[in-house]
Amino acid sequence: MEEIIELKQSIINRDWEKSLAIIEELEEMGRQDKINNLQSFLVILLVHLIKIQIEKRVTKSWRNSIINSLLEIQKRNHLGKKSYYIKQNDWADSFAETFPRALIKASQEIFEGIDVDELITLIDEETLKDTTFKLIDETYHSDALQIFNLVKNSFTLTEIK
Repeated sequence: MEEIIELKQSIINRDWEKSLAIIEELEEMGRQDKINNLQSFLVILLVHLIKIQIEKRVTKSWRNSIINSLLEIQKRNHLGKKSYYIKQNDWADSFAETFPRALIKASQEIFEGIDVDELITLIDEETLKDTTFKLIDETYHSDALQIFNLVKNSFTLTEIK
């Protein structure tokens, strides 16, 4: 809000350079907010992919959460008709940034709680990355139903009896 007041004042004072600088700062803040939002869905996606990899099972809830995360990433990632906040091949940085948070959250849920250090030794990070990027890639060229079917077919339910 402070930036808006400052922008208004700089416009009133006809300080165009300062006005443009504030506008650029506001644009960057908005962009970063969108990226943070996308990364929060990436954390949820990673948590469930980690749980599937470690517990070697799939629940309906986990699968639905994966679908929901992908659909939210797809919906929120659009900057314009052909532009994105995070481009298709630029998810590696977001993965690296969110992976520690996903590990911490997953460690609390796997086998009713597991030490993060132990979880790190159990994870095949390359397989996790490959699966994550394959799924996210679908958000760029598949519709919601195709994403739903891909996840449904990729993760067969195997709930513990």
